[in-house]
Amino acid sequence: MLSDTEKTAIRQSWRLVVPIADTAADLFYRRLFELRPEYRELFGIDMASQKRKLLHMLAFTVKSVDFKDSEWRDDVAPEQDLMLVILALGRRHTELYRIPKDSYGVVAEALLWTLKFGLGDAFTPEVEAAWTKIYTLLARTMQMASATMNREEPMLTVADTQAVGEKALRKQKEEMGIDDSLMPQEHLS
Repeated sequence: MLSDTEKTAIRQSWRLVVPIADTAADLFYRRLFELRPEYRELFGIDMASQKRKLLHMLAFTVKSVDFKDSEWRDDVAPEQDLMLVILALGRRHTELYRIPKDSYGVVAEALLWTLKFGLGDAFTPEVEAAWTKIYTLLARTMQMASATMNREEPMLTVADTQAVGEKALRKQKEEMGIDDSLMPQEHLS
């Protein structure tokens, strides 16, 4: 679990990312494709949509760190349960997108590089450790979902996976009550 200090580091650093969210998403994918050029083919042409998904997932994760440890027994709506959302994301990455197992380390490297580049001096060793810890928790959860997948199902095309992914994202946002029209446009594309 995350300590209160780690939660604070994540929340405070995320507040610094929000004003540069578009740039951060651009930096993340630029760095990811520098590290693994072959990963570019895993994504469709519409990177604006992919960048929005990244930013929404990071924002949801940061919001979820405020979950009070004392409330772990309380009922949580499935769309508000970070564990369920991340398990579903892991399944989509495996089943729909066919993301390689070794991608988790590269994504961590790209994310931490992006945060360091974007936050500058505010990316202290404590902030880096907190983001590393939360990313590791998320990646392990996604991998748990991947481990339960039936690998004998036929592979989908990139267009098919994009359509399914977009539909799942729209449904998730609808269930969570997220209205993109209410968010500043600079944080969506």
